Amino acid sequence: MWVVFLLYVAFSKYGNIKLGKAHEKPEFNNISWFAMLFSCGIAVGVYTYGVAEPMSYYRGGWGEHNLAGRGPLYNDDDRAQLAMMQTFYHWGFHAWAPYIVVAITLGVVCYRWNMPLTMRSAFYPLLGNLIFSPIGDCIDAIAIACTTFGVCTSLGLGVDAITAFGNRLNSDIETDVDAKTWTIVVMTLVANFSVVLGLKKGMQILSTVTFSLGLFALLATLLLDNTWYLLNSYVQSFGHYLNYMIQAGFRTDAFEQLGYDFSSAANMFAGTADTDGNGGSPLYDAMAKANALVDFGNLTDADFIGASAGMDDYDSATVYGSHARWMMNGWTIFYWGWWVSWAPFVGMFIARISRGRTLRSVITGAFIAPTLFGFLWLCVWGSLGIKMQRAAELALSDGTYIADGTLPDCAAFGYEGSVPTSDAAISLANDGYYLLTCRSNNNKLFDVMSPYGEVKKFLWTILLVGITLYFITSSDSGSYVDDVISANGMAKPPIMQKIFWCWTEGGVAIALLIVGDKAGGNALGAVQAVSIVAGLPFTLMLCFMCTSVWRALKIDAGDDDICQATQWSTGVLDIADAFNVRPANAPAEQRYSFAERAQSLATAVFAPFIGVFKACESEYGVGAPIAKVQAVCNALFFYIWLVLLCMSGEDRQWAWLGWTFFLFHVMQITGLRSSVRDSHGIYGNLAEDLLVCLCLYPMAVSQLHFQVQEPKANNDVYKKPDQA
Repeated sequence: MWVVFLLYVAFSKYGNIKLGKAHEKPEFNNISWFAMLFSCGIAVGVYTYGVAEPMSYYRGGWGEHNLAGRGPLYNDDDRAQLAMMQTFYHWGFHAWAPYIVVAITLGVVCYRWNMPLTMRSAFYPLLGNLIFSPIGDCIDAIAIACTTFGVCTSLGLGVDAITAFGNRLNSDIETDVDAKTWTIVVMTLVANFSVVLGLKKGMQILSTVTFSLGLFALLATLLLDNTWYLLNSYVQSFGHYLNYMIQAGFRTDAFEQLGYDFSSAANMFAGTADTDGNGGSPLYDAMAKANALVDFGNLTDADFIGASAGMDDYDSATVYGSHARWMMNGWTIFYWGWWVSWAPFVGMFIARISRGRTLRSVITGAFIAPTLFGFLWLCVWGSLGIKMQRAAELALSDGTYIADGTLPDCAAFGYEGSVPTSDAAISLANDGYYLLTCRSNNNKLFDVMSPYGEVKKFLWTILLVGITLYFITSSDSGSYVDDVISANGMAKPPIMQKIFWCWTEGGVAIALLIVGDKAGGNALGAVQAVSIVAGLPFTLMLCFMCTSVWRALKIDAGDDDICQATQWSTGVLDIADAFNVRPANAPAEQRYSFAERAQSLATAVFAPFIGVFKACESEYGVGAPIAKVQAVCNALFFYIWLVLLCMSGEDRQWAWLGWTFFLFHVMQITGLRSSVRDSHGIYGNLAEDLLVCLCLYPMAVSQLHFQVQEPKANNDVYKKPDQA
């Protein structure tokens, strides 16, 4: 949805609108601008996952079965193509879209409407002066939380790769928690100097150097290896991605996730969750009871894999050839959550460096261009990984190995842990080739550089410096965004505040590393989970941003349907400002008193049918039978919903039946709100009406109660044309 929206905006009449005043010019040249946004946006992903992710699809198995539904799969060549396709999907247009939605929304509202560069300003076209209420504070708080936890997670996860790279270059470099701690201290110190120097003197120079090092490593590997193969792989993989992008985007693994219903494990999905406390859904309990009565006879011919030929959690995957049921939730949704959690940070940074550019140039240069360039990076290194894997399998196989997408047996190929131990594996490793599926993720990128003889150590050094600088650019960009938001949009916040945010992020990452090491757990995993959780509310905020920037563009373009429309007499979120919505530090006269607003809202909470009846009378006439019928139906839907919720203590099935009545209650109010909006000439659409009524039905009913007291728009008045 976000991808389609961005492409439509770019090539519509609004594409020529500038992020700024008409006379403003871009602050940075195209090369520095692209280097800064790419360094901030994709960060170290191409270093840490450029080889590891395609390999996980190619020979990971995802639960002993091939990853399906992303393209045809007839042989191992198709499996390699599917691995690149899934990697592109996770790092492609869907991934960059959240960044650019935030960037263009802030750019239009802040630079054209003179609003402060904070996240709350993005919602001004929707919320108006409510952004100065506690709602605006919450929006900025979520943005700061997403940014801080995202950067801390990046520092914590990336320091593993940096120390591992250093150890590969020099075995004297330790990879323990002390080494990681000092690595974070050094990176934070450099980032601190960069952010204090500012955009032009610090971050611009650092990003350009960082981007150049990464580009050097990419081009070097492209030329050192089979260039024809790598370029063919890029063209072919990009074409495959374009062909299956829509299919993959709508893929939800619906049938694979039936494995949850057929599992004894606790189930998270409504309607199929454990009801008796012994694990498994009611469906599974019935299946297991029946299965226990089946006579399997000769166990060697049984289809099920349980020890006694009984049902096992993975039987459905075995029988139907499904990939792991948790793949969508455990990996793809995790990716989207991570990208979205970084959207406030990266999007605001892109907005800051894009002033003076048109919407079309921002969307093509910061959305389409980095996606295509990132694909080249991922494809070159991922294709090298697939090539090395096949070379090792052919060289080390005893002639019985057939590639089927599952994880190969490392011992059979002469590996113990991640180290080659057989004579054949050692000989192959000495020539620079490894069985990558038996190597750690932090080693895989260095492994694909190993066949290049004396050049490899030079490339390893470039990789180590490059990944370190990429982490520093992420740290200084995140600190800068936190700094600007906490300073209420000041372009040049105080230096001490810059230092505070820089060291806060580094200190949190260090503390979590130490605590996690002492506890023997993964403390950074908890922060990573927090950043993903923070991404959930921000996903909804991104959808509202699309509506917000669309309204802003229509207003700037002078479109009649919104510029000549009537406004609601009250807002559904006015309660957040105690029904006293006003500009910051300025009084404003309210149309209705606090008592009137509070009484109307209380009535809507406990007796919404009263507000429905009054709104229907306004639409259909006083005392109209249809108004009475609507009120009665609304009362039945509402109170039956409450009664069934109370009955759900005995049987949860009543709750779902109750929520069905609630949805009818919502749909009725939605239809009524749409009718009132049309009759009063208020700009909006049915989707907005449905969302408001679904989430805030009492506020929607109260809003209707006051709106019907206003005169309706008269669109049928004939205006005599001016006489010459």
